[in-house]
Amino acid sequence: MDIGKRGARAILDRVERPYERSKLFEWLLAQHDEMALRQRKRRVEWGLLCVDFARDGVTDGKGNPPNARTARMTWWRVRKEKARIDALRAEERAEREARREADPRRNMPSRFTGSFPAPLADRQPPLATTSSTAKPPATTARQRERGFQLSTAEGVVVTKAGRVFKLEEGGEDFVFDEKGIIWGTENFWSTALRAKQQNNDTGQRPINDGTADMYAKLGLRSEP
Repeated sequence: MDIGKRGARAILDRVERPYERSKLFEWLLAQHDEMALRQRKRRVEWGLLCVDFARDGVTDGKGNPPNARTARMTWWRVRKEKARIDALRAEERAEREARREADPRRNMPSRFTGSFPAPLADRQPPLATTSSTAKPPATTARQRERGFQLSTAEGVVVTKAGRVFKLEEGGEDFVFDEKGIIWGTENFWSTALRAKQQNNDTGQRPINDGTADMYAKLGLRSEP
């Protein structure tokens, strides 16, 4: 039997509440937030409310119209129950967040929210400032022109974040700035890696925190 979403919700709600609750308890629980807001503004006239409860068939636990004392005590129990439910749900949210943080797939591009920065294929990083005796991080003329570039010959580039190794000699070359952030191409994974590195940089985390899978997709490996 296929239980619809609404039916499933009703069944699960039964787990949270006992069956012996009165109509008065259920009414006050459903209206808790509005009641609490209005109670802050003025004292509740329970005697007057009980006239309305009796007219609308809102009864106590014995099926009788409630009196002021019963209504007041029921409201006290409702507030305790609402606090218990809110605390339970807050704990569940915290557990979900903890599981999400521990999920190794959280850094996959499919889990990212927001928008990726536009590809930067037509932009180049500024040239590194070096003295006449400093050795550039790569050896080819193109690398000297573009700043930080993976060397086809050596398969490695050095930045402040560490070293990046090319896993296959014939793999694609990628440009990195001095911090170690990749400069975008039309490649989806390089754009995703750049977005993650920028988020790490903004959050003051290591540039390559949680990026191993992205490097592997690009045929690269990073080391501190």
